[in-house]
Parts: sequence; structure tokens; C-alpha cells
Amino acid sequence: MNKVTAEECKQVEDRNRKGVHGGLSSDSSCIGISEVLGLYGELGADAREALANIRHKPVELRRNQKVFSLCEGRADIFVVKEGWASLSHATSTRGQGICNVFMPGDIIGMRESFFESHDIVILSLTNCKLEKVSVDDLHELFKTNEEIRKAITSYVMVNDNITIERLRSCTHHRSEERVAHFLLEVYARFNFKGLLDSNVFAFPVTQDVVGELLGMTSVHVSRCMTALEQKKLIRKTRSSIKLLQSEEMTRNTGFDSDFIYGHLCLG
Repeated sequence: MNKVTAEECKQVEDRNRKGVHGGLSSDSSCIGISEVLGLYGELGADAREALANIRHKPVELRRNQKVFSLCEGRADIFVVKEGWASLSHATSTRGQGICNVFMPGDIIGMRESFFESHDIVILSLTNCKLEKVSVDDLHELFKTNEEIRKAITSYVMVNDNITIERLRSCTHHRSEERVAHFLLEVYARFNFKGLLDSNVFAFPVTQDVVGELLGMTSVHVSRCMTALEQKKLIRKTRSSIKLLQSEEMTRNTGFDSDFIYGHLCLG
């Protein structure tokens, strides 16, 4: 009963391939900046039309392909339509380190685009379909349209909350709890977008990436995953996770989805 069934795996794979996003369009080709920002703020017809008219172009990445993104001193902005990708900050004084992962319905580079000389490196963790959005066009709407400004601000704040919650876990918890906390984070992100109809979610993230995000070795991540399985808290496959006792995991880790999403003020 607690195993990830073949049917559940198929549902996850279909959801990844077709880009079914609940609150977003069921057709991944229709997912754009307007649909994503609409999850974070109320957008009227005029705001949606303005966003629809922003210059954009499709970008497809193969698994493990890197994109070095710098647009006239500011990072490019990409909407993730399909697949998973990671983001790193690259500077001349320090190396590259993964600081976040992005799934369908996320926007890469939004926060970074408001800083000069804040270039980013995108690594595709799976085959990806992205939509590159004009930074100049979006920033102009940020200045002139209040609804769009609120939605962008809310998007940045929510994603900052995700990072803060993850940092809190890394500084206060043992390794096993860190991994459990991260799984709950991904689960909450899927839920917010309306992507889930069960306790099974796609997780094509390697142990190396998880370890870099949480300050652990990949071997240690593997041991923690095994321990969580042995305690019957999760079941995992190569590309998915099934949460068996999410409430107990929440108690053990102190994960707080309300901190991330529950008090979002859009007024």
C-alpha cells in the first residue's frame, strides 16, 4: 500500500511531459509569464494583455546543458514551461554554487534581473523548455502597471521565503531532517501551483544537487533518503517521491508552509 505504484509513476511522468499545472494552463505551450505571475497576484485583462505582448522566444535545453545568462549587465528572465533546472551565481571572485532549483511554473532570474552585473548560470537538470522574456519590457511594466508590480514583488518574496526556510533548516537540523525538510519544500511548491492530486510528486533531482543545496555530500544524501524509507516516511523511485507520513515529517522538521505562502499579502 505504501509503495509507489506503476500507475502513480505513470501519472507523474505524464504530468512532467505534458506540463499539467493545475492553476496554470494544461498545455505547457500556453504557459507564459502572465499565467505564472497570475498565481502571485490578481491580474486584470489589461495587465494580462500587456504581459502577453512582451517580447519572448522559446529556448530548449538538453539535460546537463549550461546557459550563461547576462543581459546588458542584468540577468535574463526565463519561464520554465517543462523540466527542471538549477541556478548558480557566477562572479570573478568566487566559484559557482547551486543556490536554487526550478520546476515547471517557476521563473528563473526574476530577482537577479533587478541587480546590475548579477549574472547567472542555468543548468538543465532534465530536458527543458523555457521561455526567454524581455527584461526591458517586463521592467517597464513593473514601473507603469501596479498589478504587475505587486505580482512580481510577491513572486520574489515567496521565493525568498523558500530560501530562508531552507537556510533555517540547514542551520538548525541534522542531515536527515534537512533532506526531509527539502522534500516537504518541493511538495509545497507543487501544491501551491495546483500540480498535485496525490502525495506523489516528480523528483528528478540528483543527490549531488540536493547535497549542494543542503551542504552535504551526495553519499550522505543517499543515506538520509534510505533512512527516511526505512522509517516508512517516504517511498522513492528514480524520478519520484511518495510522502507516506507528511504530518510526522512536518513535526520532525518544523517545516512551515504558512511562512512561505500562508500570509502572502497582495492588496
